[in-house]
Amino acid sequence: MNENENKLSPKEVYDLKKQDKEKGKKNEKAKENISKVPKKIIKTFFYLLVTAAIIGGIVWIASQSSHLPTTSMQNHVEESPLSHILTTPMPDRIQRHMLEHADGGDIPGILIQYNCDDYSCEDDLVQKLTTLVEEYPENVYLSPNNYDGKIILTKLGKIETLDQYDEEKIRNFIE
Repeated sequence: MNENENKLSPKEVYDLKKQDKEKGKKNEKAKENISKVPKKIIKTFFYLLVTAAIIGGIVWIASQSSHLPTTSMQNHVEESPLSHILTTPMPDRIQRHMLEHADGGDIPGILIQYNCDDYSCEDDLVQKLTTLVEEYPENVYLSPNNYDGKIILTKLGKIETLDQYDEEKIRNFIE
């Protein structure tokens, strides 16, 4: 015992030792918490990385779930389809070229596409669309597709999907 402890009552000595012991425990706890910081940082980084991957996956899946034709000319090829009325799907790169200018002319193309594989089409839908397209100049194209839409109308910078044949809407879109 040191001199100061001799002058203190036993209760005061007990209280001082208790305080010293509590300070020691707090210091040990603080050292322990400091040693855990790198682990916590790594754990937090890992959780953030996993969360970012999950969110990225959800966004990617959502972007893939709606498959519509493009309305831009980016990555097009200088190639034209064999006809203005096709019985096979028009490749995306050629569609982009037609949006730029139909058959190399100055007039942008307008594409009317239908999907009767994934959608229930009336028996005469293709004939109605063919008859309508035949009334227009050579910059209006018709072809089947596998996009998410029964009837999809596209031109440069604009797209419209129809759940059923609507001659007025199609004509308004073309004109």
